Amino acid sequence: PGFLEYGKGGHKSPATPNLLKALNFKSGNVSTGNSLDHTPTDDELILANDASVKDMEAAAIAWTADLSSTPFLAIKVVTDIVDGDRPSHEEFLENLSAASRSLQNALPKLIDFVIGKKIE
Repeated sequence: PGFLEYGKGGHKSPATPNLLKALNFKSGNVSTGNSLDHTPTDDELILANDASVKDMEAAAIAWTADLSSTPFLAIKVVTDIVDGDRPSHEEFLENLSAASRSLQNALPKLIDFVIGKKIE
């Protein structure tokens, strides 16, 4: 019970135009899946939800945040291109180090920006 809604649902993040501008971040919709590889269903969901990326982690956290009415936003880095012409696992491993450094650089800036501020 409830799995269909979770699997096909959506979770709103608060608007963060000031954060995006100050940190030069991009914003976009995120789709989810349970596999590194992409399938025709992934393509359909990405198009239907105007998604920029496919993610395997944030949906569960967003769902949990919704249960407690807690604002949620995700900071993501891209390790592989879903519709690229290279095998996903190869591209993932090749880009993981650079993506990790990018995230390691971005998170302290994000924390400094949001600390002491209220998300409404």
